[in-house]
Amino acid sequence: MQLQSIQEFKLSKKSKVGILSFVNSFEEFARRAEAIFVGSERRADLDKAYARLIIGIFTEISRIAADSQKTPREVVLFENFHHIFAMLSQLKITSLDKQKREARQHYQEYLQVYVTAYFGQPLDKVHMFFEGIESKLAVGVRVEEVSYQLQFSKQELRKVIKEYSGKEVKKGLEHLYKKVEKHLCEEENLLQVVWHSMQDEFIKQYKYFESMISKCYPDSGIVFEFSIENILCYFSEIAQQH
Repeated sequence: MQLQSIQEFKLSKKSKVGILSFVNSFEEFARRAEAIFVGSERRADLDKAYARLIIGIFTEISRIAADSQKTPREVVLFENFHHIFAMLSQLKITSLDKQKREARQHYQEYLQVYVTAYFGQPLDKVHMFFEGIESKLAVGVRVEEVSYQLQFSKQELRKVIKEYSGKEVKKGLEHLYKKVEKHLCEEENLLQVVWHSMQDEFIKQYKYFESMISKCYPDSGIVFEFSIENILCYFSEIAQQH
C-alpha cells in the first residue's frame, strides 16, 4: 500500500511542490514500524521492505521534479532529499545508512546546481570582459600585453566596472532573494542555507575578477565601487529585512 501510494502520487500544478506527501508518510510509517518490530525476529523482512520503499521514493522524487511546473526541478530535489537525510539521521535505521548518504549527496549536489543556475553572473558584463581576456591568454597573448589590446584597455575595463554601483548590485540581490523565497517551501527552512551559498558564489566570482585585475592591470588602481565587506553587508541586510 505504501509503495502503491508513492507510485500513484499526482502533482498539483497550481501550487509549489514542497515536501512530497509520500516522503512524510514514509517517516510516519517507519516510526510506527520501528516501535512495533523492536526486537522482532522479522527485522530482516522489515529492512527489505524499507529498501523497496526508499528506492520507490528516490525514483518518484526524480520523476515529479522533472514534471514540476511551479517549482524548479532542483528545488524539488534538494528540499526532499534534505528532508530524507534529516529523517534517516533521526531514525538511525542501520540498513538505510547507504541511502542516507545518497540522500545527503543528492541534496548537496542539487543545491549547488540551483545556486549556480539561479545566481548566474550578477556582474555579467565584467564576466564577459574577463572571459574575452581568458580566450586571448589561451591563444598566446602575454599577460602584460592584455591592456594594450583595444577592447581590453584600462579605459574599457573602467567603463564596464562603472556600470556596477553598490546600489545597483544590492537592488539585483534583493530581486534575487524574492525569487528564491518564492521557489522554496517554509517547511524545510532552507532559505538561509541557499542564500549563504549564493553569497559564497558571489564572493568567489568577485575574488576571481580582483585576481584578473591585479594580474592583467597591475598598479592601475582600478577597483570596484564595492568591497567584499559591502557584499557581506548586502546579503545580511537583505536576509534581515525579510
